[in-house]
Amino acid sequence: MVNPNFLKVPELASYNVRGSRPAVGVDKLCYLTDTITDNGIWEEIDPLDKLPIFIFQLAIVLFVTRLCLLLLKPLRQPHFAAELLAGILVGSTAIASEFARKQLPILDSIFAASRIMMMETVGNLGLIYHVFLLGLEMDLRALTSVRPKALGIGISGALFPFIFGASSYTFIAGYPENFRWGCLYWGVALSVTGLPVLAEILAKLKLLHSEIGRIAMSSALVNDFSSWVLLVLSLAVTSSNSSTYLSLFSPIVFIIFSIFVIRPALLWVIRKATREGEEYSEATVCTILTMVLACGLITDICGVSSVLGAFVFGLIIPPDLLGHRFVLMLQGFASDLLLPLYYASLGMRTHLGKLNREDMLMMILVSFLSFIPKIVCTVAISYFYRMSLHEGFTLGVLMNTKGLIAVIAMSLGRDHTVMNEDGFAIMLFTIFIMTIATSPIVNFLYQRTKKFLPSQHRVLQNLKPDTELRILTSFHEVQTVAGITALLEISHASRRSPICVFALQLMQLKKHTTALLIVHGASGTSSESISSIDGQIDQLITAFKNLERQSPTLSVQLLTAISPYGTMHEDVCSLAEEKQVTLIILPFHKRQTIHNNMEEMNPAYKDVNNNTLATAPCAVGILVDRGFGTLLPTKKEDGTSRSCRIAMIFIGGPDDREALTYALRMARHPRVALTVLRFILNGSSATQNADADLSLTMEGEAEKQADEFLVNDFRHRVQNDVSVVYMEEMSSNGAETVKTIRSLGQDFDLYVVGRGLGFFSPLKGGLDEWSDCPDLGSIGDLLLTSDFSSTASILVVQQHAELNPGSSTQGNSIL
Repeated sequence: MVNPNFLKVPELASYNVRGSRPAVGVDKLCYLTDTITDNGIWEEIDPLDKLPIFIFQLAIVLFVTRLCLLLLKPLRQPHFAAELLAGILVGSTAIASEFARKQLPILDSIFAASRIMMMETVGNLGLIYHVFLLGLEMDLRALTSVRPKALGIGISGALFPFIFGASSYTFIAGYPENFRWGCLYWGVALSVTGLPVLAEILAKLKLLHSEIGRIAMSSALVNDFSSWVLLVLSLAVTSSNSSTYLSLFSPIVFIIFSIFVIRPALLWVIRKATREGEEYSEATVCTILTMVLACGLITDICGVSSVLGAFVFGLIIPPDLLGHRFVLMLQGFASDLLLPLYYASLGMRTHLGKLNREDMLMMILVSFLSFIPKIVCTVAISYFYRMSLHEGFTLGVLMNTKGLIAVIAMSLGRDHTVMNEDGFAIMLFTIFIMTIATSPIVNFLYQRTKKFLPSQHRVLQNLKPDTELRILTSFHEVQTVAGITALLEISHASRRSPICVFALQLMQLKKHTTALLIVHGASGTSSESISSIDGQIDQLITAFKNLERQSPTLSVQLLTAISPYGTMHEDVCSLAEEKQVTLIILPFHKRQTIHNNMEEMNPAYKDVNNNTLATAPCAVGILVDRGFGTLLPTKKEDGTSRSCRIAMIFIGGPDDREALTYALRMARHPRVALTVLRFILNGSSATQNADADLSLTMEGEAEKQADEFLVNDFRHRVQNDVSVVYMEEMSSNGAETVKTIRSLGQDFDLYVVGRGLGFFSPLKGGLDEWSDCPDLGSIGDLLLTSDFSSTASILVVQQHAELNPGSSTQGNSIL
């Protein structure tokens, strides 16, 4: 039966900030009905009595939130942890505490109990729209493709922690009779796995598209849906003692009505009001935002919660209907501006400073015990599906990640007066601890650098002639793709030694985007979010498809990595390790202008290249494209000459040996003519530098032996090849080396050199000191200087620095 007092004008009863009725004899808190007009500080009326007080509150909350985000960013903590910490600090624990109010009277005026009602109202408005976005970004169609493993982990990860949380509430705390139903909300808070927070943590740890990341995301999706069901049941039980079944039945009717009535009507209105290719009108956007509040009002009237209505309304809208721009605009307003006020209102209800020593020990104990249920059930399910104990434990830690839904559950329990201050504070502290502990634990269990062991480093010299060559090439801008595809084309993919290319587009992680690694399908289609961010995907797909048609034994897989510039090299190195890549090709951070000068594209590109050179698990090549991508396709074979002329400059060392190996592979291409110029130290100079050679001792001798072994093998293989020319030049110092290189002229399209960083040779004496681009090495930097007459492109090759020089070449011949 409907409440007869529904829509009746209420009495001026009020509630204090903690959600309970004021004691007898305490004046009621209500709004003044008189309109007051003032001229700010120039009148005797307090200017902080109306809207300006809310502006002060908003400024303080946003400042503390941004400060926490800045402090926790180096620790790779999610936004949720920083916002929750900011809310606790702004609340009654720190800034709005009694001690702070006594020290700064202005805080007592800003955060007075009678002046935080507007902050709570606006914060809850931001919560409603944020939950709507959560539902909008959740694709329930993915539930149909969830595997039994993830389904079992997700359901068990919701039920067992729910039982544990409900039991620990009554067993540990022993609350009085009127707070007994708080156990339901404790159970819901422990059963939840924050899906958006988990995705953010996995993305920052570069595990989102790993096997453990895919299982965790699928399990979290099932767990999130199960937790919402448990939350609705808890709300129905605690909303009314006499109408529990009506409170449970009404949201089910609302969900059915939303699916079969609201959704078709909304789709019809949007498609009728918006033509194809046009932006949404203001009336359409206003209708959607109003419907969010209307659905929240309906579920609130039904006795559940307004967040459920907003969440369901977001679920019934197709993810790609509203577009990426609409989501960005609403996220910036609701999630970044208004939602921190909701966390601040929670902080006003949290009094951690008033807890005694026993309560603090209880909080630590509950936080520790709360990890156990999900870890135990996840390890058990993982063992049943023959996963290792390490993977099961890591997955259990990931499933303990909390999010906004857990905080909402605790807030609703407090609003329904089934939980007191201590129970609310203990579980809110537990949610925070469990969230911030996930990232460091998983990072410790999955340290990416442990995989890059010297025994696993792959180099071109060790590649067998009949083995597939795997190349990873990364690029930031589509203009650099032409030179890379031309280089890949002359890398001589054959039936005996095919080439598999992983083309990785690197994109900066911007606001409201998630760090991802997207694998583009064979059909050439890309996700809506990526297409809306960058419209160059189709051009890249076309370029690499043309490359595959020109070289049938060369296959390309296109990927897109979205991450901050500071961690882009981790995407490159992790993918190279996962795909067992032998060579990484990077574009130079400068490009050629129409006046044959080199201009900087983006300073961050240089840092990405340097970090990749320092951490790559395989050989790395940096391509300086000075028209190589446009020159090569225009050259035609005349039957007697080769269309691409390459010069390889060999001085010595592991990098030069790697460069020579790759140059020989390119020389096998029918359109390539290779000239190898080897410098040999003059005999008299060798005597003068005897002391320097003695300082190198056994390491220098090993390098010399490795060079001789490789060069002799190279000469033996090309002795009958007319397309390969081998020359030797004597040199005493760096000046003579430079003079000889300049005498080569402009007859070449591409120079292949070794980086040679850290390799001492009198042949390069003095060149390393004035090098402007250390990432190119001394010879590569020399070829790039403006006073060098040649404008040919340059490929600088580096062998991994940690590989023991000489040990890998003695037992293997050149390709």
